[in-house]
Amino acid sequence: MSNKADELRKNLQYVSDMIEQLKVVSGLQNGAMLLHLLDMAKLEADQQIERMKGSEK
Repeated sequence: MSNKADELRKNLQYVSDMIEQLKVVSGLQNGAMLLHLLDMAKLEADQQIERMKGSEK
């Protein structure tokens, strides 16, 4: 993997991890729209990471 792609993957992983932290810090209950949006953002970041892993092969 190129340096640029590796850096992008690491950045996406950081974003995914920070979204999880934002969910905790927000203190929101299940069903809250913001919590749902954070879940969707994490899902998108995780899918991007998986796509990058798939293109390495």
